[in-house]
Order: sequence, then structure tokens, then C-alpha cells
Amino acid sequence: MLSRVREKFKFEAAHALLLGETLEEMHGHTYHLEVVVEGEVEEGYVVDFLELRRIVEREVIEKLDHRNLNKIFANPTTENIALWIGERIREGLPKRLKLHKVILWEGDENGVEFEF
Repeated sequence: MLSRVREKFKFEAAHALLLGETLEEMHGHTYHLEVVVEGEVEEGYVVDFLELRRIVEREVIEKLDHRNLNKIFANPTTENIALWIGERIREGLPKRLKLHKVILWEGDENGVEFEF
């Protein structure tokens, strides 16, 4: 049976967006991330929550938490960050799992969602 598993994460980071030809002031956010993977239920579960958490923390959180995102991205928009996160997670997932969705909130009010 196909099922989906969700995990939530949080990290702090700073960025300055390139708006046209103007670079805005550097500022920080608390980012909230939700990752949804899907797969077959085997032996009672799709994936151990701890395994998924280790993958996301290793591939994403350790690289973004308390960082200047302008040193990682040419233009660190929420969309660009979320797409990067999706690629990193897909590379780290076991073959039996598929990344279904990444939702990234920049603070409490602004967010983006991608389905893969």
C-alpha cells in the first residue's frame, strides 16, 4: 500500500534578495520546512521517522542553519531554496522512497510549495 510520511524542521538563516539590479539589506528569517516522502508500507511502515530526519538534517539543515544564504545561492529566494532542498533530499533518499512534496515557509506568513 502506498503511503506518505511527513516531517517538520526549522532553521535560521540570513539573506539579501536581488530585486532587479538592487540587492536588498541583509536580514534573517526562521524558516519552517515540511518534507513529504512516499513509498510502500513494508513491515508496518514507509520509513522510520528517525531515518528521514537524519537524511534531511544531514543533506539540508546542517548546510543552511545559521548561514548567509547568499554564499550558497545566486539569489536566495524561497523558491530557489526550496528547489535546492528538494534536490538534496532526493539525492539522499533510499531508492524505495520518492520525494513527494517540499513546503518551505519564510517566517510565519510567506511560503512556497513544490510537488515532485
